[in-house]
Amino acid sequence: MAKKKTVKTSLGLMAKIQRKDSKLPRFIVVPSMLVNDWGVEENTTIEGQLNGVELGRRSLKRWDDQRWFIQIPEPICKKANVDTGDMVTITINVAEIQGVADRVGS
Repeated sequence: MAKKKTVKTSLGLMAKIQRKDSKLPRFIVVPSMLVNDWGVEENTTIEGQLNGVELGRRSLKRWDDQRWFIQIPEPICKKANVDTGDMVTITINVAEIQGVADRVGS
């Protein structure tokens, strides 16, 4: 039996850095099935790392029923030495605010 994720559970995945237009930020796609057990239903603040580089506080945003996405700003791409089309390892978890996980019930 698989262990149910909680808001404290970190999620790791490999993802491709994408960009729709050079004027827009880069992003990675997170499949919904990976975050479903978190109980996330709306945009949620996350923290994590991209190839070992701290992301800081970012928004996990719903794209559609199958996908969420995280914008990856230029300074993080430079620090991690990655660009559009690169495969990266990303680890995320729901950020906490004042000791309570952001926007997710316990």
